[in-house]
Amino acid sequence: MKLEGRVAWVTGGGSGLGRAICRRFAEEGARVAVNDVRRESAEETVADLPGDGHLAVVGDISDSGLVAAMAGEIDAACGRLDVLVNNAGVDRIPGDGMEKLLEGHSLTPNMPDTGWTRMLEIHLNGAFFCAREATKRMLEGGAGSIVNMSSIAGLAGMGPIHYATAKAGLLGFTRSLAREVGGRGIRVNAICPGAIETPMTDAIPEPMLKGMIAATPLGRMGSADDIANATLFLASDDSGFITGQWISPNGGIFIG
Repeated sequence: MKLEGRVAWVTGGGSGLGRAICRRFAEEGARVAVNDVRRESAEETVADLPGDGHLAVVGDISDSGLVAAMAGEIDAACGRLDVLVNNAGVDRIPGDGMEKLLEGHSLTPNMPDTGWTRMLEIHLNGAFFCAREATKRMLEGGAGSIVNMSSIAGLAGMGPIHYATAKAGLLGFTRSLAREVGGRGIRVNAICPGAIETPMTDAIPEPMLKGMIAATPLGRMGSADDIANATLFLASDDSGFITGQWISPNGGIFIG
């Protein structure tokens, strides 16, 4: 029970990687605050978790006011916060020009302002707003762990430019925050998944997926549980001397 007695806030916990992380944390004894922009999805995850005391906190993480309200709900229900997983994210924005990329054109000259800024708002603003609320509480307790969900896109420039830029930004955010709060007992790390079987990858064209699998030495896509296990490691005391780092469960498609 590696998280027994701890409270974890997982953004984007209504499906995919987030739901798997919530389940893994609950199996290890955590009380989980499941965030999603869709109440139904968050509540479905909560209903599926073992143990008691889990709660759904609903809101768009790119809205700082909603993030503060969610943190207040966690305070009222749990009275503490030990772990934050900044998992919420998207790989495309409606109207971002991605259809041009899929047609073989360059994306950058075809991307409107909103496609670029909205991607950064979700991934970077959202991670900052949640970490700001989390560190307020973790600093009072003198301990905590924050895990940011980056990507091989952030490591190697794989994927569309707005997504790769946002995920690379999360790595800089991870390193800077780790230096800032490490002396106060808070660890900050990142995970950089490769191709993982989730609803997000369902939208990737099959020829592109086959190419990624062919380029992966382990010869398969990863599972959501592969990422949940890595997240548990970084959230728990098993990684007690690790901060400011990234780990990349990617099957070997990126080695660096």
